[in-house]
Amino acid sequence: MFDREQKSDAFDSYESYMEYLFACVNEAINRYLQRLKEIYATGQGDYKNVLYPDLEIAHDTCKEKLGQFRMRGEERQGAEKAEETEETKGTKDGQESFDPALLELFGEYLEEQDQRWEAATEGKSAPGEPWSIEEMVDYIQSRAGAAAEAGIALPFYEICRKLEYESFTVFCLACGILSSTQTDYAGVFQVINENGGLPLPTIESAAKLYYGEGFSITGAYGDMSVCLEQLLPVLHLQVRDAMPFSTVISPDKRMIDFLFGRHPLRLDETYVRFMKLLTEEEERLDPILANQGVLDAMEISYGDGVGIFSYYGDEGSGRKFFIRHFCRKQGLRAISINCKKLFVYDFSFVDQALWAVTRECILTGACCCLDDLVYREEEKDKFFGYMDLAFSKLKDHGILVFTVSREKLSMREMTKEEFTELELPTPSNQEREDCWRHFSKGYALEDDVDLLEMATKFLFTPGKIKSALHQARSFAAMEQKERIPRATLFRGCNEQMSSELTQKATKVKANFGFEDIVMNRDQRETLEHAIDQMNFRKKVYDNWNYTKKYPYGRGLSILLFGAPGTGKSMCAQVIAHELNLELYRVDLSKVIDKYVGETEKSISMIFREAKKCNVVLFFDECDTLFAKRSDDGGSNQASNNNKTALLLQEVEAYDGVSVLATNYKHNIDPAFFRRMKYIVEFQFPDADTREMLWKTTIPKGTPLGEDVDIRFLAEKFEFVGGNIKNCILNAAFLAAADGDGQEVCMKHYLQAIRYEFVKTGKVFTRSDFEPYASLVGL
Repeated sequence: MFDREQKSDAFDSYESYMEYLFACVNEAINRYLQRLKEIYATGQGDYKNVLYPDLEIAHDTCKEKLGQFRMRGEERQGAEKAEETEETKGTKDGQESFDPALLELFGEYLEEQDQRWEAATEGKSAPGEPWSIEEMVDYIQSRAGAAAEAGIALPFYEICRKLEYESFTVFCLACGILSSTQTDYAGVFQVINENGGLPLPTIESAAKLYYGEGFSITGAYGDMSVCLEQLLPVLHLQVRDAMPFSTVISPDKRMIDFLFGRHPLRLDETYVRFMKLLTEEEERLDPILANQGVLDAMEISYGDGVGIFSYYGDEGSGRKFFIRHFCRKQGLRAISINCKKLFVYDFSFVDQALWAVTRECILTGACCCLDDLVYREEEKDKFFGYMDLAFSKLKDHGILVFTVSREKLSMREMTKEEFTELELPTPSNQEREDCWRHFSKGYALEDDVDLLEMATKFLFTPGKIKSALHQARSFAAMEQKERIPRATLFRGCNEQMSSELTQKATKVKANFGFEDIVMNRDQRETLEHAIDQMNFRKKVYDNWNYTKKYPYGRGLSILLFGAPGTGKSMCAQVIAHELNLELYRVDLSKVIDKYVGETEKSISMIFREAKKCNVVLFFDECDTLFAKRSDDGGSNQASNNNKTALLLQEVEAYDGVSVLATNYKHNIDPAFFRRMKYIVEFQFPDADTREMLWKTTIPKGTPLGEDVDIRFLAEKFEFVGGNIKNCILNAAFLAAADGDGQEVCMKHYLQAIRYEFVKTGKVFTRSDFEPYASLVGL
């Protein structure tokens, strides 16, 4: 069955290839056991009584397997002869048949090959020298190479070729596969290892089989050492430093599945929660509508031999989308690792998981994408160590690596390998408009939807535009609308708000307009002018070309200051309502962090994410963050100064609307006043203003009693709008619980005012309530 003249002939199938490999292993075992039996037969075996019965069984098992292999080979040859005979019978008149002398010569050749095989299996001499195991392996691999060139899939051979296995390594791996897939070899290897508790091959026992009588530790050390190194990338070997060659060769389920399973490309079940296939063969990819130059730059770097690419950009910017396009063009597969989820584990687990990912890339010929790369400042060293580990494991085997992050990574601190950094910025206004038009083709939009307006108002990435349309269609379906109106599309866009921003800021529903708030003429005029700056910014900055002289600081920043309860928070809602924008109140308790640098990161993130969705940022009690800077030399003060300086920069650079409110104007750093476009003071309301507050705040549906004197309440009790609002609400509940609860009377308002005095700590007397003092028991 092993014929040197057939060394260049291709195997007809993967099954045939593996049969030859296993026959080679069986032949080596057969020879070894035969010699072992001869030793025992001459009385040289110290453990003859113990091992000899098992030795007989093991040898019989090997001979049986070899006999089966030979029988299948004879059946295959018989089938080939039958086909030749049929072809001979089918020859037409005038065609020549085979020469009888040639057929006789061919029969003698087959008989000689049978003699050679019998000699090999029985350990006898034969015409010519018997084949060594190394020659058998080389013969098999040569025929496998021809089969691979012919297009026959040979997973085992592909692994050996990729990792450049030497003959002994191929033989060792075949031993491990044979013992893992056929349980009747457990007893065989127990005999070979001379250890009843070790039913699997080791590096040393495989070497004994491979080299036969010529085996010695010193002579085989080099091959065994190389074999161990070559097997480590694909086999999870438990190597002991003291006895490295006693390492057991035992392929795991993933390895067996790849070689013989129905789904060889299915990812390792043990670590599938951390990794997924990024590319699909039949996946339909959208065209590249923005940042086309990024892909061009990547292809140039790849052609220059760069093996690490670092993508950074906002969510939905197309970081993995560009990787898919590149892999499609290069005919590559890509496996993605969720590093945020993986890197929380200890080093040993991460090391093993990265080994499993590397093996997947080797087996499937895939590149690797390190996804979701983010870390806190106090975890920087740990994160950088894990990244260095990942790069070293992957690049040791020439695997193409991509990193995906939102922020730019310090790649030079993580690896010494050559890399290319690629930023995916927010698309230009024209690119965003192209994305809106492309992705909206499958959606029914109402006539009031202006895609140019959507592109201008929302600084979205292509992924967020696609998601906003999908979300808007869901909202329209819930409202039983066949077409998506403008308001619903806006709602879908607002749903794209970053989860990071919603963790640091709270959405406030802006229900109040100018008709709901009471303010003097100067305050109203100032706010109207401020709102006009946003409504006419395109005309001024673009049409009149003011952008050239004002390249930054084109946003709207408003400072509201005054006593508590004077309407500053309500005014923020009015601004958002009039501009038809979402309002987010920054939660200072979630922004300020005890770790150095984390507060600054949160501040930058808030402004960055708010810019994308064009929302109004509301900093209530802003003096907490925007405090005066000082030079007292303390570390805490230096940190506070850094935060204040960063906020100054962010407020000035922000192109949207930022509203700041404080009760203590004198606590704010003076530099903020220059950066504020408008400063509005909320003064304590006079009697006329208070009367207007009472009248506008009491709901129209309130059943007022005839004795209610609004003018008296406004003149007598000096409250701000917040206090008046509380009194009106408390009076309504007092009236509802009093008697028949039909009307809200003067006594209810006075009682609510009395409670408000007590709550605020103000001293009151009977004269304060005259002539209605009796209504409140004074």
